Amino acid sequence: MTEPVIEAVGIVKFLGIGAARFKALKNINLAIAGGELTLLMGQSGSGKTTLLSILGCMSTPSTGMVRIHGHSTSGRKPGELARLRRDHIGFVFQSYHLFPTLTAIDNVRIALDIRGESSVASMKKAAEMLAVVGLANKAESYPQELSGGEQQRVAIARAIVGDPSVILADEPTAALDAQNGRAVMSVLAQIARDPARGVLVVTHDPRIVEFADRIVSIEDGHIISDHRAVGSKNAALQSEGPSA
Repeated sequence: MTEPVIEAVGIVKFLGIGAARFKALKNINLAIAGGELTLLMGQSGSGKTTLLSILGCMSTPSTGMVRIHGHSTSGRKPGELARLRRDHIGFVFQSYHLFPTLTAIDNVRIALDIRGESSVASMKKAAEMLAVVGLANKAESYPQELSGGEQQRVAIARAIVGDPSVILADEPTAALDAQNGRAVMSVLAQIARDPARGVLVVTHDPRIVEFADRIVSIEDGHIISDHRAVGSKNAALQSEGPSA
């Protein structure tokens, strides 16, 4: 494994207060390297989404730390964590989170607008990323004119347009049928081929296991297994690619 792009070190997370307080994560150690697609699998309540939110600097651990390119997030102020998210992490969510009044290209471009990039440069980058996810011909379409799979691919284009070193995807295929789920995972697998970028997908969907380079299983806040997948790259590359 190459040097991790992001890692969790001794992560413990308590949730709730008083008698309802419980330990959601129990001494989690997990390193994600560039050039690989890792699945974090577990049932509802296993702790996978809590871990994703900590890795994404949206939540802080009770103890332990996150390192991004070797730099600890411990003790950083909210503004500093926001900059880390902006500069290093791209997010993909189950529900797409697209702006309904913006076209596909503008939904992607908005991620660059918040960085202060010029409109000309950001429009060019947004168009390039839509091409990467197979939607060059849908740039002027609004979300309601796109299928669920297409909307998710727009969300992926938005996640990668700022060239982050980490993509964190939370159940990206859960709202999709099998064909569109495969199309989305094919895009993520292609993105994960970049040795400078790691992709972590939280899922409980067994249909997408074939796209993984590595599978990590979590149960009751513990990582119970962590192993390399066999032949996953070929499965991803031989898939039909982006579809409707």
